[in-house]
Amino acid sequence: MKKTQACTALAAILIGTASLAAHAAPAADAALDTRLYVGGAIGRSSFSLSNAGGAPVPWGGQKNSKSGTAYKLYGGYRFTETFGVEAGYARLGRVSQWTSVRGLSTLQNGSGNVFYAAATARLPLGDSFALNGRLGISRGRLSGGDNGVPANQRISGSSTGVMAGFGAEYRMTKTLSVTADYDYFGKLSKQAKGGMLTVGLRANF
Repeated sequence: MKKTQACTALAAILIGTASLAAHAAPAADAALDTRLYVGGAIGRSSFSLSNAGGAPVPWGGQKNSKSGTAYKLYGGYRFTETFGVEAGYARLGRVSQWTSVRGLSTLQNGSGNVFYAAATARLPLGDSFALNGRLGISRGRLSGGDNGVPANQRISGSSTGVMAGFGAEYRMTKTLSVTADYDYFGKLSKQAKGGMLTVGLRANF
């Protein structure tokens, strides 16, 4: 998903939640969702790599990889039933790409990770279901061996940019919810962008 598409989807959630804020539940009920929370999730990452110096996979060589096992750990606070803040860390797993260096195919391997901070929006859909959205700033890094690859072709590096995410939650108990989310973190380096699709658990306090 491109950054503009993610931001558009999140903007729609924000507009929807803002329009429904006036119809929020009574203060006593809203207090149930106005609290500190922590969570964890696991899933698959997706990388987008520029093709600068890209090379075909040599016969018998390891294939290019643009996804891996990913997880995230996060915490946040809801100021109201609708709006809050969140910060977290995501590990995006490994990625690899063959690159042509002086006419020779060279395999680049890397591992992505991200720290982020975001404003959050939540749209309840009944007593147990809700949609959620995040919009904020991320600091990403793709680390790994460059194997003598020129700087303008390296997939490794770091970058700061806009992140956006959206998803859904199902509250199993007063304090425990199941979540399903997609988060797009933008650029991790000059040549790489990343995001992740996860399912997880969140605990409210």
